[in-house]
Amino acid sequence: MVDMERLVVDGWGKFVGKKDNQIVVKEKGSKLHQVVADKLRQVVITGGGSISFDAMELLAKNGVDLIVVDWRGKVTAKLSSPEMRTVSTRKEQYFAYTDERGVQLAKGYVTAKLKNQYALLGTWAKTRRDSDPSSAARLMGHRQEILGIIDSVDKIDGKDIERVRGSLIGLEGSCSNLYWKGFGEIIKDDFEFTDRSGRNAEDGVNAMLNYGYAILEGDVHRAIHFAGLDPYGGYLHADRPGKPSLVLDLMEEFRQQVVDKNVMALVQKKMVSPDDFTIKEGRCWLADHVRKTLIKKILGKLEDYVKWKNQNIRWCDLILKQARNTAKYLRKETPEYEGFYLRW
Repeated sequence: MVDMERLVVDGWGKFVGKKDNQIVVKEKGSKLHQVVADKLRQVVITGGGSISFDAMELLAKNGVDLIVVDWRGKVTAKLSSPEMRTVSTRKEQYFAYTDERGVQLAKGYVTAKLKNQYALLGTWAKTRRDSDPSSAARLMGHRQEILGIIDSVDKIDGKDIERVRGSLIGLEGSCSNLYWKGFGEIIKDDFEFTDRSGRNAEDGVNAMLNYGYAILEGDVHRAIHFAGLDPYGGYLHADRPGKPSLVLDLMEEFRQQVVDKNVMALVQKKMVSPDDFTIKEGRCWLADHVRKTLIKKILGKLEDYVKWKNQNIRWCDLILKQARNTAKYLRKETPEYEGFYLRW
């Protein structure tokens, strides 16, 4: 299906090929869809299938990202067009690891994340004031504690990121514990959600979060690439082979509003049920219709508009803007970096 300049190839046994300047999707030899390559921004492949070298080359020539997401909600492969403006930007990116710019960027990402958590807890508490006052009060209590931790983050200072990363991660972890407690306050017991479990999801809610984050990761990776930055050279997330640390850094600003909010809505609106998930060998699998609904929701959100700094901007363009703002700050073209967050 084509969804607002994104092609999602979902399911099993599908083939992605090329015909002239078009991308063609087939199943068992029958054409399912075709689209002109320069009309696409991204191709997301989930499930099992294949893609031709000609199709990959056509996508790369037209600057179209190819993202492969497995059943666990992990990005397993990514194809991008040739590198963008990189030399001066990447030099400054690496230099910033040893000076205050790395510290300020990490603080910007963390602060934005915590303020988005703060905002969402307030939103969820507001919707429960009449139906469940005691729950709303607990949510507001978690929210107030997060506000105090945000002040502590602001006071952190250091000459390089290595000296302050531990403190930042500790404060971020404290806020996340409060946030996920509040999140779990709203999720019904039937879903057996007790806490954020990370990659190896053992319940349906965590499995949806993982899958949503994988879709978001693909979009953030694209933004980092077009900003001329090295996706593996982050500040808040420590370097590790194969770990896109800067992508994970910038993602912190968008997880709550783009993914968490949508996952919560699916549960609250009863668009998913506990029966839609299967546990196999300690891992949770999403039913096909859940995966498709979640993909549609997340990609739809990325194409939707949000008002920030008196400007209406698509979420995907805002992510690109923040990646470019990161690059501008590293090149010392702007005096500070301001992370994205919505007020409540």
